[in-house]
Amino acid sequence: MTDSQTITTAPASSFDPAELRRALAGMATSVTLVTTSVDGTAHGFTANSFTNVSVTPPLVAVFLAETAESYPAFAETDQVAVNILADGQGDIARHFATKGVDKFAAVTLHEDFDHVPVVTGAQASIVGRVHERWTVGDHLMIIVAVTDVLRTARDPLVYQNREFRKLV
Repeated sequence: MTDSQTITTAPASSFDPAELRRALAGMATSVTLVTTSVDGTAHGFTANSFTNVSVTPPLVAVFLAETAESYPAFAETDQVAVNILADGQGDIARHFATKGVDKFAAVTLHEDFDHVPVVTGAQASIVGRVHERWTVGDHLMIIVAVTDVLRTARDPLVYQNREFRKLV
């Protein structure tokens, strides 16, 4: 850093978490349904906190709030599918984000996967086993070792400024 550059940070007492949420809302992200099955019961949640970690070895990460209904299932499961939703699947994303509903009533599952729910019609589905879990702040970070990838030619569903968007 040169002498002409200055980094200013606000005192911790004046930090406004709502301002961080507003800043992050401006960032366009993909929308995923993260799914698993524990003792024969399917569980899932909507997430836009999803990222690639590594191609070699193939690892991705997803984050789940500790207040989520499905937190206990994802804290113990070994298998996970990250279903990247396609354009036009905003209603499915909203349904999976709703507490107290049968989330899987809104989707059809891929027949070839009996160990983990894989959503048909998604832009892509990344299937794998849990590689690591970490508690980070108020979220559970799940690192998934990828074992299978399904892709379609559909455009992805994009979320930005609290709205679903279409890529142009």
